Amino acid sequence: MSVALLFNQKPTEEWQRNLQKLLPETKVEVYPIISNPEDVEFIATWKPHKDYIKEFPNLKVVQSVGAGIDHLLHTEIPDSVKVTRIVDSALKQEMFEHVLACIMTSMKNLLTYHKNQLQQKWIPKNYTSIHETTITILGLGEIGKLVAERFVALGFRVKGWSNSQKNINGVETFVGKEGLNSAIANTDFIVNILPLTTETESILNYKFFNQCSKQTVLINVGRGAHLVEKDLLIAIDEKQIKEAYLDVFREEPLPENHPFWSNKNIYITPHIASVTNATTALQQVATNYKKLKNMETLENEVSLDKGY
Repeated sequence: MSVALLFNQKPTEEWQRNLQKLLPETKVEVYPIISNPEDVEFIATWKPHKDYIKEFPNLKVVQSVGAGIDHLLHTEIPDSVKVTRIVDSALKQEMFEHVLACIMTSMKNLLTYHKNQLQQKWIPKNYTSIHETTITILGLGEIGKLVAERFVALGFRVKGWSNSQKNINGVETFVGKEGLNSAIANTDFIVNILPLTTETESILNYKFFNQCSKQTVLINVGRGAHLVEKDLLIAIDEKQIKEAYLDVFREEPLPENHPFWSNKNIYITPHIASVTNATTALQQVATNYKKLKNMETLENEVSLDKGY
């Protein structure tokens, strides 16, 4: 039995070296240099190539080294293969800090003042305070729940929307398709932290934006495929959406000719809202490999039917 690392857009040297230390009796190899694909029963991966499953006939576990699994699903995964992901408390806190930075930047007009500074313009603007600001969180899983709780603790008014009923102190929660319009109406900020499923793909579309209050601010830290990009540009042009803070995109890196780059009301970060901690992730990878060997229940196994 051996472990293979299949990484795209991630360096592998540190991962291989440190995982080998955690699993000294196990061969840890980096794709495409695999001595015997039939020996590989466990792969740890980020954005693997299409049909990667077919190259390992005895594969038993696909371990995502991030919190999401949508990057695995361009290839059909048989029922015999289990899929797991990384759950890291540090990832949740970092996501909250990123979203908080976006919200406070918008509330206090900091980017507007920076633009004015470059033109030597002194133009004071009205601003909003925490206690009068409403935030809607889309997705109340482990990350979304923590983000919502943190905003409640700061004094924001917080609403949340999810596929199943959630009870979170201080958060007004809404459920399912029938609750979505109520969740996104009369709110100042919409923060998308949904998992990517067939139901949530392209959920941030023109119809969605028209149900928002005028001049709502969108923050997308979920997945790029949640957003219909041309619909956002229209909503911003029509002043239905005031501005957007985007950390994830359908194509990454964002193409040089993409209209988002030049839109003055869209602010781009390069998928850094929360970055996997290699030390924490490696411990979870090693633990799951050992559980596989011992025929124990894996940690953070994902339901492929639900997509999370």
